[in-house]
Amino acid sequence: MLWTSLIYLCGVFAATVTLATPWGVSAAALAAILGVYAAGRLPEGPRLRLFGVLLIALLMGLTGLLASRGLRQAPLDLAPGRALLIAEVIFFSALTFGGVFTARALRRRWRLMGLIEVSALLLSVIYPFINHRERMIHRPRFLSDWAWSRGLDPHALLQDLGLLAGALALTLLMGRVRWWRRLAALLLLLGLGLGVRAFHKDLHLEPEIHTGGLNLTSQERGDKDGKGDKDGKGDKDGKGDKDGKGDKGGKGDKGGKGNNNSGGSGGRPPIPHPVAVALFHQEYTPEGGLLYFRQQVLSEYNGHHLVADTTGRFDRDVITAFPRQETLSAEGGLAPSFAIEIPTTMYLLVDHPQPPALSQAVALSALPNPDPKHFVAAYEVTSRALSMSYKRLLGHPSVPDAWGEEARAHYLATPDDPRYEQLSDEILRDLDPRFMDEDIIKALHIKRWLEREGFYTRTERHVDDVDPAASFLFGSLRGYCVHFAHAMTHLLRSQGIAARVALGYAEDLNAHGGGSSVLIMADRAHAWPEIHIDGVGWITFDVYPERSDERPQRIVHVSLEKLMGELARKDPTGGLAADPESAWRIPWAALGAASLRLLLGLLILAYLIKLARRSGAWLGGPRRAYIAALDAFSDVGLRRRIGESREAHARRLAAICPAMEPLTWGQLRLTLGRGEADAAA
Repeated sequence: MLWTSLIYLCGVFAATVTLATPWGVSAAALAAILGVYAAGRLPEGPRLRLFGVLLIALLMGLTGLLASRGLRQAPLDLAPGRALLIAEVIFFSALTFGGVFTARALRRRWRLMGLIEVSALLLSVIYPFINHRERMIHRPRFLSDWAWSRGLDPHALLQDLGLLAGALALTLLMGRVRWWRRLAALLLLLGLGLGVRAFHKDLHLEPEIHTGGLNLTSQERGDKDGKGDKDGKGDKDGKGDKDGKGDKGGKGDKGGKGNNNSGGSGGRPPIPHPVAVALFHQEYTPEGGLLYFRQQVLSEYNGHHLVADTTGRFDRDVITAFPRQETLSAEGGLAPSFAIEIPTTMYLLVDHPQPPALSQAVALSALPNPDPKHFVAAYEVTSRALSMSYKRLLGHPSVPDAWGEEARAHYLATPDDPRYEQLSDEILRDLDPRFMDEDIIKALHIKRWLEREGFYTRTERHVDDVDPAASFLFGSLRGYCVHFAHAMTHLLRSQGIAARVALGYAEDLNAHGGGSSVLIMADRAHAWPEIHIDGVGWITFDVYPERSDERPQRIVHVSLEKLMGELARKDPTGGLAADPESAWRIPWAALGAASLRLLLGLLILAYLIKLARRSGAWLGGPRRAYIAALDAFSDVGLRRRIGESREAHARRLAAICPAMEPLTWGQLRLTLGRGEADAAA
């Protein structure tokens, strides 16, 4: 019972340490010990009244809930902090006692329930070790710095600690078995774990990633192999929500930059898991401080909303496949005379159906994966970014004369709703007549109107409408980035300006450190408009709503960003050791193979000992015969109980084996010094 209490204590501590204050954790730990000892006083087997056990657990749970709620709401003569503390202590202690008492009682009623009990405890013990929360591999600092400086991965180190804790917990919960059997079981579990660790040292553990409904990762696309479609383009419409839209977020901060806290279903932002690392090979600071990593564009109007081109004849300036041996090049894109080239290297932390790349990617080439444990793909990117302000684009129409009727129809298709053109005409009514023929000025005017009149929020999703963009634009003007992007595109197209929607990630440099690496987070998923300018190409034309009810953008941990950048540069120490090649590394493969050999040897030795003990029945001698008989009865569950004498054990087995009682008395005479001849008699 002592070991059981210790394991429950560790499990409860691991489960509550991130949920409660030290007082709440201490109360839960004490309640767990009391639950173990209270259940230990109950009878075993069918004599245990199951109804009474469940009633006690239910009463404890209700007591904890009602008492804690009453303390939080009742006007007692207590300071608010003290009332909350007492409520927390009552809640966690009552809930823990009820859960532990029920688990142990069911274990005494049905042996099979022990499997569920052990599984729950193992999860509570192992989970805090193997789950490196939100891929924050720079935490905890005392462990991560020590590990990285020696070339060790703290994520793998925590997994090994979880394996050790789980193996130890399982052996301590094995029940009434001899110490050497516990030790053998512990070595067996550790040997198997080290073997798996050795042969899967580069196993990539990918958490579930959500990009707020934009479906930018292979997980969200639901591909069977998790790799995307064969052509690298993913779903035809690039969507997946009921409304064919996404849910990533917009703008609205004081500086006009806004925030990119995305929202999933129900308005909750996704967990900010890192999804990629971008290494810059030259200085680049975009106007406005926003880096756009484009992944896909939506330009084909299918009668309901914009989807990715299904013909393969358009959007050839966007690279939608991953490079293999060859270098992939884009057709068209920004004209070199209006752009600067920016070389970057991308390292993906999770699978994507299309390769994210900075701005307008013109070339992609594959690279070897520097660290398969953390990255799933690596590729070089040559991108172009607009090198001048929009005002310098005056005199350039949107649609080139060289475009055929098919291209014009593709990039100017709008819903069969006259309100789009009526609204855009109304917006442009007060435009300076000198600029009525300037497409870039008209686009800026419409963009400014949306920024001024729109309100960024995730509470209005417009999911029940046939045309969510119309519901947003001609309704409350409240929505998130996809609504702004689609509404802007339709308004521009109604004025003869070629436009489309881009999907990817928008990173604000103000939320990052000043190094050459940029860590791209899942909650930065974004949708924005792009417009085409004759002689220039497609340019980013994002909308930044002035008003928003979103929280400020989370700051990216500089230490994590730097660490990921160093790992991408093949530094196993994360930049923490002066000489990475001299870092101490554990030879996992050799250690795993040696552990398996040792385990095999111990198993063979254990079976040889068992065979030798069993041979006592025919090798002669009352001592060996007695030991062989005890082992045979133990194999069928008739071992001696704790505190039971040899004589009582023999009398209990007399009905099954009458020879057991004289054999026991012979062993006792021999043990007490009567002589072997007398004992044999």
